[in-house]
Amino acid sequence: MKTQFENIPNELFYEIQLYLNATDLFEAFSNLNSRFNSLLNAINNLHFEIDSTVAQQRLSTISFASRITNIRIPNDSDAVAIAPIFPHIRSIIFQRAIRLIPSTLSTLEYIKLDLSMMRPKHAIHLCSMIFSSDFPCLSSLYILHRKSSVVGHWKPLIASIRYHQSLTITEFIFDIRPTTEWKMLEQFLQSMPYLQRLNVRQLNTRTRWTLLEIAQTFRTMVSQLNHLFIRINSLDMNILFEDNEYNHSLYPLFVRVHSETRKSKKLCTTTIISSKLHL
Repeated sequence: MKTQFENIPNELFYEIQLYLNATDLFEAFSNLNSRFNSLLNAINNLHFEIDSTVAQQRLSTISFASRITNIRIPNDSDAVAIAPIFPHIRSIIFQRAIRLIPSTLSTLEYIKLDLSMMRPKHAIHLCSMIFSSDFPCLSSLYILHRKSSVVGHWKPLIASIRYHQSLTITEFIFDIRPTTEWKMLEQFLQSMPYLQRLNVRQLNTRTRWTLLEIAQTFRTMVSQLNHLFIRINSLDMNILFEDNEYNHSLYPLFVRVHSETRKSKKLCTTTIISSKLHL
């Protein structure tokens, strides 16, 4: 039995719209029929990709700007700023930096900062804003770098947040492919004293570290942590005890610690530390 698209269930339509830019969504379905007009008018979590000037943003979203909650700025965007016409933004994905007016982003809860193609000076500016009081509702931060090497240096980025804190961030996702030091992650943690959930999807390091050092970092810097996942790729062989009872005694969230060593050009150890027994 064939089903026409106009007859798809409401739930499926709402699922589809999560993957569409708001302007494309309205261009495709607006005024198609009364049912689709009703469905469009009921959506309160629209996604919008900013790749144009402020004037063009205003023009293209004039009928639904107040219902846009999620924004993405791609690395090839021609935008230089976000138009102050989106009063309910909850999520922004930055692949490049543009001008921000913090007072217009007071509802922002989630930031994803993709450093892969971003100039260091722009990343520094964004980080200095994130770790301030500019975003009073910001609770989740995701920092990502996909390239194997870094343009610029981490030191200026870390220096930009050294004496700043975010008192609202409770979740931090760290996914950095280039080789960095554990101390870089420590600096981020020091700037988020009320962190509760930490997910280190990838940390590549050449320096030695111990579970005891990591435990001390967590106790000192993020005492309210209650969820933990860390994947560390080390060029040095770290001596670890895969004894859950012993590791748990070092720190309550060290429920599962597992290491595997593989040989490519050099020996590399991948260690997973998790607050859950089963991943």
